[in-house]
Amino acid sequence: MDASYFWTIIIFLALGTFSIRISVIAISGRIQISDRAKELFSYIPAAILPAFIAPAVFFHQGQVNWLQGKERLFVLILTVLVSLKTRSTVVTIIFGLVALYAIVHLGGGL
Repeated sequence: MDASYFWTIIIFLALGTFSIRISVIAISGRIQISDRAKELFSYIPAAILPAFIAPAVFFHQGQVNWLQGKERLFVLILTVLVSLKTRSTVVTIIFGLVALYAIVHLGGGL
């Protein structure tokens, strides 16, 4: 890839991101958002999280034979159980990372 093409794309993406964010900031004082709209906006983080997780879990080509390449699905199920038991985000994230590492790198030869 040509360096000038790369930097042109980066600059246009940065300008696009900046213009979207500055436009929201600029008009935020002029418009009134209803309570219903605020309530709907509160669901956005919960809707985005599965959009990040699902492709990483279900469309990943696994490498652990004894789990038939579904080690991420197995870890997801275990992590959901840990999160329900502990109710701690930090513990859940650490458990998920350690479990995936252990299955892929330490238990992959089973």
